[in-house]
Amino acid sequence: MQERRKSARSRVVKNAKLVLGASSVIDCVVRNLTNVGARVEISHTTDLPDALELTFDGGRSYRPCRIIWRATDETGVEFR
Repeated sequence: MQERRKSARSRVVKNAKLVLGASSVIDCVVRNLTNVGARVEISHTTDLPDALELTFDGGRSYRPCRIIWRATDETGVEFR
């Protein structure tokens, strides 16, 4: 199978949070990480908006991103 990613991925297990708007936060685990995106594991992806933010440090910094694919319990995001 041909690799379609723009950059090489690193396998990680990092606790993070998805930030949806001003008041909603969802705990998640990042499983793969590149400089352009990540594979995020969460309990349900169906209610996620297309645009959101990801934080690895409890809200001190945010990475704006958009969802590029969804499965039942994980999603792929691209950093903007």
